[in-house]
Amino acid sequence: MTDRRTRQRTGQRHEVPEGVVHGVKRRLTSPQWLARAAGVCLSGVSIGFVVLFVFIVETAGDLALITRPLPMRIALALPYLVATLAVGTAAGTLLAWRYRYWTRPVRIHQTVLTLLGLAFSWQLWTLGFLSV
Repeated sequence: MTDRRTRQRTGQRHEVPEGVVHGVKRRLTSPQWLARAAGVCLSGVSIGFVVLFVFIVETAGDLALITRPLPMRIALALPYLVATLAVGTAAGTLLAWRYRYWTRPVRIHQTVLTLLGLAFSWQLWTLGFLSV
């Protein structure tokens, strides 16, 4: 019987079980999972943008809006990601209502999240963070 260290020294490769690879591929192509992931990312990126933007303006002052240091450029790139995720969440919500992926309360929650994401994107557009 060989122990773990012996197998590592001999160069044997550890194979990933076939079921794990199939499960990951199935999940990444599942509309239900993608719709939820878009909603979660939308929430995280939106909150991250607001926190990062406020932090940069508080620490660097108003001059950061003119000179645009690297953290400010990163923060100003996030609204485009927010808008993209809002559109993706809306598409996932429409599919969820059409094919009844989840229960009604979950679909209502996803709809509210989508409406908030679209409203936030519209607000970003109005304030000039999104431009054509």
